[in-house]
Order: sequence, then structure tokens, then C-alpha cells
Amino acid sequence: PLTLRLPAPSGMAMKERHARVLNDNFVRWVQEHIAGAADFDATEAAELYIEHRERLSRKQEAELDDRLQVRAAFCGAYHTFLLTESGNVYACGLNNMGQLGLGSLDTPYTGVPLLIPTLEGRGVVSLSGGEHHSLALTEDGDVYAFGRGDNNQLGLGVDIEPTPTKIPSLTGIPIRKIASGHSQNVAVSRAGEMFAWGFGDSGQLCTGKAKDEPYPALVEVSEVASRAVLDVATGGQHTCVIAMDQP
Repeated sequence: PLTLRLPAPSGMAMKERHARVLNDNFVRWVQEHIAGAADFDATEAAELYIEHRERLSRKQEAELDDRLQVRAAFCGAYHTFLLTESGNVYACGLNNMGQLGLGSLDTPYTGVPLLIPTLEGRGVVSLSGGEHHSLALTEDGDVYAFGRGDNNQLGLGVDIEPTPTKIPSLTGIPIRKIASGHSQNVAVSRAGEMFAWGFGDSGQLCTGKAKDEPYPALVEVSEVASRAVLDVATGGQHTCVIAMDQP
């Protein structure tokens, strides 16, 4: 393992090609060419990171400091979300399929975090990202989807949606956990039920079938349905579930 010594990290998120580490409410990032080099010296990596930060202009760094008091970070394959203390969500990275939720495809990518206006005031508590799609979870248990949908990963019945849109089929089912793989998602309700949708040809939806689910489907296989689901996690083409026997 490569060790990067950063002062007092308070949280982190990662996906296929990048990582984000939170430190004193500031965002620090390690690029793939640093973290992925097996023969790279940790001290040298840290020095390169510091040089990268120093190359940022004073103006840009001041703007980020003022507006991004970051509470948590979430990653998709090529994009990142920053949830601030005020409850706003900022996004940066690749946006070729609308996965940043900015409302259009006019900005194909951005290296500067941009506010997602549609999510203002929604009480977002968590986000997740796949290859080219994203989900946002609110404190009320609503799930919003945006980005690429041609593998049914949005649960909206559309091939692309750049604006965060509430998933209608989950209305009235308060969700407490979301997770996204390459082109699939799973969600856990407050009642301990598990829902899955998107690309399922490898069985990653846990439905017992190797096929896609166009909309969130209740997972009814006995291994899951007979238990209360506590947590879920997704990889590129697989899913893991922690469940507890019902009393």
C-alpha cells in the first residue's frame, strides 16, 4: 500500500480512477498517476501533491475556501460531489452524459466545483455515482437520478437526463441508503427492504435473474427478503449485502 501523509484527514471517497480526502473542510485530491504507481515513493507523492496545490492561483483557492465548507465527498467513475455544511451540492469532473446534474450538457467537464441548482433546499444527505450516472438521497428519503440512462440505471425510463429528477416509483418508500455500480443501483428503505435497478446481465441486481430492471424492483430472493437489510455496497458489476435475521 502507498502511504500519503496528510494532516488530520476527516473523511474520504474513491471510485475507479480517483480519490478524494477531506481535511479541515477542504478538498484534497490524489490523481490516478500518483496513487496507481506501485513504485512511487510516498514522500515524493506527498511533495507532488503539495506542488499541485501551490500551482492553484490565490484567487481560485480563496473562492473555493469561501463557498465550500465541505461536510462529505462522494465519487463516481470520473466525477465528484461535494456536500457542504449548508446542504448544497457541488459537482466537478466529467459531465458528458449529464452526470453532474447541472441541467444541461453545455459543460462537458469542469475542474472547478459547480453548484447543482436543482438540489438546493432538497436536504441532500448522500450521493452516489456510477460510470456516467448519479443518484442523490434526501433527508426525506427521496432519490433523485441524473446522467446516462440507456442501461436503465436512472430508473426514469429515459436514455439521458442532465437534471436531477425524483424517481417516481420510489415515491412513498423512504430510502436511507443508496449505492451505485457501473450501470446499476441498489437502495435500502428505512423498513429494511432492498431495491435494485439498471444493468443486471451479470446478476449484480441480486434479483435472482441475469437481466436488467428498468425501474427500482423489490429484491425478493429469500436470502434478502427474509431478512432486514442493514447495508449495501456495489462494485463495478457486483453487489454485497449485510442483512440480519428478522426476530
